[in-house]
Order: sequence, then structure tokens, then C-alpha cells
Amino acid sequence: MSFDKDNVNKLFAQFKNKYVSVDLRDNNQSEGKVVAIDNYLNIVLENENGLETIKGGNVVFVSLKEDK
Repeated sequence: MSFDKDNVNKLFAQFKNKYVSVDLRDNNQSEGKVVAIDNYLNIVLENENGLETIKGGNVVFVSLKEDK
């Protein structure tokens, strides 16, 4: 199955406004609601500390959490 640029955009867009857990390269984890996400997996999360920006190169895994 081949993915073109538009399909990838749609796959990443499904995370918007959902609560996720993001595993990072440095073995840390961030959680929050996805405010923005792009093709490079740069993510802006809204959590109890405000807005957090995560560079896509640091992302190992993104998983959906139950809605709060």
C-alpha cells in the first residue's frame, strides 16, 4: 500500500483535538490534547502546564488516550 502526501496529512490530522501520549527519544513521555500537528510530526500539545511544542525528530510513538 503506497501513501501519498495527502493520505499522510489525513492520517496525522485524525489526532487533532484528541488526547494523546507521545513517547520521546530521550525516554520521556508527554501527554495532552493535540492542538496542531504537521507532516514532520511536529506537535503542539495543550496540557496542565499550558502549550508544549514537540519537534517531530524527537517523536518515537504517538498513541491515543481516552477522552477526558
